[in-house]
Amino acid sequence: MKNILVTCALPYSNGSIHLGHILEHIQADIWVRYQKFLGNNVYFICADDSHGTAIMLKANELKINPLLMIKNNFLEHKIIFQKFSILHDIYFTTHSKENYYFSLLLLNKIKLKKLLIKKKIIQFYDVDKNFFLPDRYIKGICPFCKVKNQYGDHCEICNNIYDSYNLINPISLLSNKKPILKKTKHLFLNTNLFKNILEKWISSCYLHDEIKNQLLCFLKNKLVDWNISRDNPYFGFKIPNKFIKNKYFYVWYDALLGYISTFKYFCNKNNLFCFNDFWNLNNNYDLYHFIGKDILYFHGLLWPIMLDILEFKKPTGLIVHGHVLINGKKMSKSLNNFISVKKWLNFLDSDSLRYYFATKLSLKSCDINLCWKDFVKTINSEIVNKFINIPSRICKFIENYFNNILSKKMFDINFYYYFVNKFDLINSFFLDFNYKKVLYEINNMIDLLNKFINDIKPWLLVNSKKNLKKLHKISTTIINIFKIISTYLSPIIPNLFCKIEKFLKIKLSIKNFHIPILDHKISKYKKMFLRIDECIIDDLF
Repeated sequence: MKNILVTCALPYSNGSIHLGHILEHIQADIWVRYQKFLGNNVYFICADDSHGTAIMLKANELKINPLLMIKNNFLEHKIIFQKFSILHDIYFTTHSKENYYFSLLLLNKIKLKKLLIKKKIIQFYDVDKNFFLPDRYIKGICPFCKVKNQYGDHCEICNNIYDSYNLINPISLLSNKKPILKKTKHLFLNTNLFKNILEKWISSCYLHDEIKNQLLCFLKNKLVDWNISRDNPYFGFKIPNKFIKNKYFYVWYDALLGYISTFKYFCNKNNLFCFNDFWNLNNNYDLYHFIGKDILYFHGLLWPIMLDILEFKKPTGLIVHGHVLINGKKMSKSLNNFISVKKWLNFLDSDSLRYYFATKLSLKSCDINLCWKDFVKTINSEIVNKFINIPSRICKFIENYFNNILSKKMFDINFYYYFVNKFDLINSFFLDFNYKKVLYEINNMIDLLNKFINDIKPWLLVNSKKNLKKLHKISTTIINIFKIISTYLSPIIPNLFCKIEKFLKIKLSIKNFHIPILDHKISKYKKMFLRIDECIIDDLF
């Protein structure tokens, strides 16, 4: 049995959960469910990223206390994830005493190891607003790839990180004017001493080739000192004056530590004594982070450095996905294609999006295009017409002629075990996070089973007692193969799988999924999944 800790990047506390967030949580949740199906001990944790200037400004705009705003958003986020069948063992917040403890612990260790630098820098200042501008409130041209409209901390196109004053033609998003440069004093972490440590970790970490190459490319250049403090006014943890006066911890500093503090809170709350087991340097426990490609620098370079300073275990793997596009375009409120998960659930179910995203998730971190026509076609064709139509084609015979009781023997046990023996292939794709290939193989199985039904024509076997016995065995074989395919699909479409388990009157696990259910009474078949009408998509917008 493996022991695994899984995290997703922390959603920000100043707005609703959108489809970009839910892609990542779906990707992680599918893998967590599959690992639990295998019998492994898995903890799946996440939290709200609850600090930063953006939260302070949003609270000011709404004329609400920031503490109340992050509390309200936390409760909404937690409920939304639960409604979307995301199996977090704990959903927490970075605004906690546990996170403050680890923020101070790390700072003290940085100072003890003589990695802390205090220096004056120039920073953009909005004269109109009388305000040092945080990185996310400045936009300009990336100094590396020269793409326009990039934020002041890192480029979303080339993923390079830089100081905001290196932006070309910067503009304040608060006043829409060019900011001035002004001197201010900050705390920095010396990161360049960690190059060899990072190279060693990258070579041993589970990373897709393109991600590994990108991180090694980052390391070719000198790593810049990391500014871990921010100017007042700010919403977050204040740095003690003995380190520097009137400054706050940078949101990315304590957000990353949120993985540790969330698990610490979870262990304390549940009287678990495994915190040190997971974070201790010398353990065989696994740590996997699911993140977007736009925050690779923080998780692939800065986070391992922080863990090295703390003398904590570094990640076993980083699973990196691309952005969500709507009909080929980035989600944007101005384009009227920005969809919150809350809005999605008012019109569509969670399983359909989980399935569709799974058809796109492979070993590459390319962007995921949610094309509405393709979405409707995929769900209606693959789930409704092919998969869930299988029991509806056969159950009328089991109900009308056999009182919903399966036969004592199957028609073709070898045909049944052909599907059982696909486990090793399906297993390898799940473990490699390649859900696209999982569904490709499953759909081939579904097509084969439907072909079997078409070729054997069970509807022609109701004319004699002898043929009825054959029909009974054929129907039982089909239901059992449907059970196998359903089990393979269970991490992807958990709500539908629960309905299938109730229909089959059995709880399926790794121990029994391959064992045929014979001489067993199943439920009367009821429709389990509805077709998607295209007009619903129109209503969604």
